[in-house]
Amino acid sequence: MRAGLSQVDITPPVGVELCGFGKFLRRRSNGIYDQLYAKGIAVEVDGCEVIIVSCDLIGLTKQLADEARSYASELTGVPVEAIMVCCTHTHSGPATVDLIGWGEPDQRYLARLPGRIAQAASQAHKNLTEARMSMAEVEIDGLSYNRVYGGKPDGQEVGAPLDRKVTIFKFSSGKKLLGLVSYFSVHPVVCCEETFKIHGDFVGVASNKIAGDYRDSVVIFLQGACGDINSIYCHKPEDVSLKNLERLGMRYAQILRQGLEEAMVVPVQSAEAKHYFVALKQQLPDRDKLVQKIAEAKQNLRKDYLSEQEEQNATFQIHAGTAVLQKLDKGEPPETTVELQAIRIGEMVFIGHPFELFNAIKKTVERNCHPGKVFVVGYANGYRGYAPTEDQYAWDGKSGRAYSYAA
Repeated sequence: MRAGLSQVDITPPVGVELCGFGKFLRRRSNGIYDQLYAKGIAVEVDGCEVIIVSCDLIGLTKQLADEARSYASELTGVPVEAIMVCCTHTHSGPATVDLIGWGEPDQRYLARLPGRIAQAASQAHKNLTEARMSMAEVEIDGLSYNRVYGGKPDGQEVGAPLDRKVTIFKFSSGKKLLGLVSYFSVHPVVCCEETFKIHGDFVGVASNKIAGDYRDSVVIFLQGACGDINSIYCHKPEDVSLKNLERLGMRYAQILRQGLEEAMVVPVQSAEAKHYFVALKQQLPDRDKLVQKIAEAKQNLRKDYLSEQEEQNATFQIHAGTAVLQKLDKGEPPETTVELQAIRIGEMVFIGHPFELFNAIKKTVERNCHPGKVFVVGYANGYRGYAPTEDQYAWDGKSGRAYSYAA
């Protein structure tokens, strides 16, 4: 087996709007707390090579992901279907997905982004060297909570879906640590709508801390199924959020250190990749009700007084409702096609999908496959919004969220 790791700086310029924590917030960045990276790992066995690039971003449009993968394939000779581009889902990075009102995209930044991501893949490919892979599972508690089933860190329902361990893959060549990959399911939302610094949240901060401890190593985070999972600290005022960011970052860094110490070598005798395109039916809204909702939102904006929250919600209803109405009037088919990808390294299989997947669905996949050997990776090769469990379709009364889902 040969492995190569790399990282390329994708930090946007200060001043870009940040994506996350609410609609039409005008959350313009005012500084850099920590750099953002596209981090790549390439693995080659007997001439078959696979590449995964994880980006410190909220997500990527399918267009951006496709462009990055296509260019990466040109640079490396690795087929597109063997290249995965996924995201950590930080809410303190630039707007890189098609979400109305969730940050204004910086077009100059987006124009260069696919090339930077492809460079991470290319550099990982160039860095291929004889290596071994080791693996550890670190039991954890108090990093996250299920925000739907219980709704609060101290109000969890018994058995609420949640990751109870962090999986760590260590890559070494001789005595040299090339880097590591950690896998965990959590919304990286330690900060809030009142924070304006650019960073990869606690998983990014922790990864960069460990990389700093080992010269020339790369530390990658792969996001699991975090659609209903929050970090244990979240949505606090800026001064508290930044302290919690450092606190939780240190805790996750310690977990990574423990994994490095406990990792045991696992055999890697082959590598391969496959991908599939799946057509999913979408439930279309009633046109008359949609028109009524848009009219009501416009009427609300004419009131003498509106709270900031009411103004943001009404503005979103108008813009989002109008966009959906235009699709209905164009007669677009109630069907969408998504790409599902599987990358196998030895006995470990990484399944990439473009959703914010609820944790229970991931656990079902694991049970039906090979627990401990299958890793469901979200925000991969595009972004298609939430994929909740069936009991949360359309409207979730517990968390007050309306879910726009694809299946």
